[in-house]
Amino acid sequence: NTEVFIGNRDDILCCSCASGPAFEGAHIKHGMRAVTGAIESVSIEPGSFDVEYTTIGDARPVGLCGSAMVDVVAEMLRCGLIDGRGRLNADVETPRLRRTGGSVEFVLAWGDETGTGREIVVTQKDIDEIQLAKAAIFTGCSILMRRKGVERDDLDRVLIAGAFGRYLDPRSAMVIGLVPDVPVEKMAFVGNTAITGAKMALVSREAREAASVIAREARYVELTLDADFAREFANAMYLPHRDLERFPSVRRLLERRR
Repeated sequence: NTEVFIGNRDDILCCSCASGPAFEGAHIKHGMRAVTGAIESVSIEPGSFDVEYTTIGDARPVGLCGSAMVDVVAEMLRCGLIDGRGRLNADVETPRLRRTGGSVEFVLAWGDETGTGREIVVTQKDIDEIQLAKAAIFTGCSILMRRKGVERDDLDRVLIAGAFGRYLDPRSAMVIGLVPDVPVEKMAFVGNTAITGAKMALVSREAREAASVIAREARYVELTLDADFAREFANAMYLPHRDLERFPSVRRLLERRR
């Protein structure tokens, strides 16, 4: 799951989003955790659809981690390889896009590039998994923002924690609709806050007391009991969202593509 918090010094709302393990590489055909050999970032050249990528440890690629999948979906959307519903465009002419087993897949790395000798591909099912995960998280953001009575422009900062956030490109996260459309400079990656917080609590009575206060005063929102949950989730399944007015910078990006 992914936990989402919204608040300030006066009030905190929180929820748990059933985002599943896709961002950790699970349920992805060539997915893996963020370890040596994992593709961590991807860019696709519009028109030629040439792929550039980086790997953790600069090793030959053996799979791709969650941050790379976010990049892939964002780049595919930007280049017209997928539409707002996440469907691969089989009419695009490139050897990287091919039909197999009644579906379509996109080749990220050819066999002679990889550490396994096998091609690394992204399938339609992989894209679907990322859509489900990002929709769960953005639904949590949307409901908490509504409950808190704030709009996108009211957000001072968006903090992303966890190992996944270490490699995540904030622009790609916004393009697919994983996080609200805010200026990139408002986003910050704060690392593994669970471990950092535990260490602070071990050595500081003040930190332990502060954590206890937050735990008592934070108000938990059960997303599935919210009357708008189903509608919010369905809308968030689109890339970046069914209502593009909620993602003005991404809308402008896609309009330039046309």
